[in-house]
Amino acid sequence: MKAIKVFIDEKEQHKMLNLIEKFNGHDDIMATGTGQTDFVIATCGECGMAYVTAVLAGKLEGYTVETIK
Repeated sequence: MKAIKVFIDEKEQHKMLNLIEKFNGHDDIMATGTGQTDFVIATCGECGMAYVTAVLAGKLEGYTVETIK
């Protein structure tokens, strides 16, 4: 299992719910909001996390990632 916490800029806050919904549409990915500008994503393995990383890079301009596990 891999898990990260994503912190986004306030100006991109409106994208967070769509991203969470998109990630939760996959069987091996789980995402949940933890604050107004941050959320946690967990995947079953490296492939799922690679997908998450690619989507984040494509959809968000200003964000930081903290590795949880």
